[in-house]
Amino acid sequence: MARGTGFPAVTIVDVTESTNNDVMRLGREGASHGAAVAARRQTLGRGRRGHVWVSPKGGLYFSVLVRPQVPRASFSAIPAACGLGVLDACHALGARDVALKWPNDIIALTGEKDGSKLGGILVEVGESAAGAFAVCGIGVNLTRPLREVIRPAAVHDGMVGALPPAYLDECLDGTAASAAGDFEALATTFRDAVISRVDAWAQALAAQSQAEGPLAPLLEDYQVSLALLGHAVQVVSPSGELLGEGTFAAVDALGRAFVLQANGHELRFSSEQASLRARD
Repeated sequence: MARGTGFPAVTIVDVTESTNNDVMRLGREGASHGAAVAARRQTLGRGRRGHVWVSPKGGLYFSVLVRPQVPRASFSAIPAACGLGVLDACHALGARDVALKWPNDIIALTGEKDGSKLGGILVEVGESAAGAFAVCGIGVNLTRPLREVIRPAAVHDGMVGALPPAYLDECLDGTAASAAGDFEALATTFRDAVISRVDAWAQALAAQSQAEGPLAPLLEDYQVSLALLGHAVQVVSPSGELLGEGTFAAVDALGRAFVLQANGHELRFSSEQASLRARD
């Protein structure tokens, strides 16, 4: 058990094909809530919509098993809970100017109009004898690689084009410890923060009417953490087609993005339909 948490210790490996695959297997075998695997490198990492997630040394690639006692239909809010947990961990480590990019990216607020990609989240759902569970896969760029480089053309946010990479070490304030420090302690910090957010969400969801929507308990914190909220954006399909332009006005309790056009018409998009980019 990890000291003081009651959760299993994070399993640390040097290299694996995919931590999501590893934890999915653990979940099907009946592993408990909070089980996690962290790797220094992945050989078959993946992101949303099957995009390649380039996983060289210098990153933290980890997956966490969660078994929230909520209806499976509510699992759609888990990526938002995970994203907030990752932000909590970054802040606890001393990172500044980090935010979420709807729906599933962790970004550093740099001079780039869309920011730079610090990390990403992929949640997959599985079944076991103990019931449905989710695997929260998270990749965070820790330090700039000396030799292997993260190729921007391969680090996608689910759209044509890509965000330039950012590194946690370069987001830390002058008093924070290096992100290249104790790898197990770092992985445990992120795992515990993710579990804390998922547990708080599940507890709050159980106390509310299901009609309010699965994201409702997180919505205020989630929207405050969104980098492009209130800004002019382009709405782009997975194939790169421009679907519309307007102001990113809100996210609803189902996780859909609302974009308000200049003519007052409101567009609504799920994360499967579109991604958002800052408009020039």
